[in-house]
Amino acid sequence: MGGIITRYRRGKIARKVARRNLRSYDFMRHVREDRHNERYIREDQRYARHEEELSSDDEESRSWKTAEEVKFYDPGDATLTIVDEEDVLDFDYDDFKSLRALMSCGHAVTPTSLTNWCHYLLREGECTFECGATNCDAEWPFKEVCKMALLTPEEIEDFEKKLFENAARDLLDIKCCPGCKSRVMRTDVSNLRVQCTMCTKDKKRTYTFCWQCLKSWKGPDPSSDRCANDECQNPLEILKSCPPITFKDVEGVTGCPSVRACPTCGLLVVHDATACKNIHCARCKVEFCFVCLKLTTDCVDEANITTFYNLCPGGVAPRQTAMPS
Repeated sequence: MGGIITRYRRGKIARKVARRNLRSYDFMRHVREDRHNERYIREDQRYARHEEELSSDDEESRSWKTAEEVKFYDPGDATLTIVDEEDVLDFDYDDFKSLRALMSCGHAVTPTSLTNWCHYLLREGECTFECGATNCDAEWPFKEVCKMALLTPEEIEDFEKKLFENAARDLLDIKCCPGCKSRVMRTDVSNLRVQCTMCTKDKKRTYTFCWQCLKSWKGPDPSSDRCANDECQNPLEILKSCPPITFKDVEGVTGCPSVRACPTCGLLVVHDATACKNIHCARCKVEFCFVCLKLTTDCVDEANITTFYNLCPGGVAPRQTAMPS
């Protein structure tokens, strides 16, 4: 069966290794013994100065720094378990001035460090919120994250939107319609012809486009390899003619094609050249090495993170000349 090119997604195993690497920091700083009211006064003064300094920055950077300055737990909130412990999510030693409170897993956080950690998980494509403490894989309910991170209504809406997008990418393929640029999800991965409901409504007629070349659909329906547009290439032609990829973080790899067919289902996938060499197939959910085309479990040693970033023992697999069935 022919395939399509899908957006790169780092595999689950690789994400867990990256998280484990991130969590390996030693926490050396302790909570200061300053009184809570003094912290409020000092932070209000710093916040006023930062507002002036950030006037020329973009809105996103300003909102991020503002959040770091003003999020504090209320010492009078009886629903919180306030503790005098290290903030396990303060990986950069920012020493956020809020009181520390325990999550359901028993680890202490501040609202800002928790917000930053959850932002990181969402950027990594996660659909759940797991504790970032060493050797803790507890999963926090979204309701708990909203409460403990002191999320604003705007942040909650942003989190919910990102959660939906990440979940959709795990289950479906998402691309922008070439007509209206709205996000479209493809439910039938064996058919390249996809209908955009927004364009269909606006044009008052059925509007479909090719999932592979992103042009208005031409040719017979259904089709799993290409449409009738001249720009739409056959998957084997893409595998044959694609340029080599240059990895930024993987060492010793040369001559690796920039497009690969999933060795299990044949879906064409591309790697964005960053992070480790493994990739996750959106169609069959298999994780494999983009370099040697072996399953991740057969290519790397999960206990040795360097194997994710070095040339495979068998070298680079040659260009594929047939589609896996």
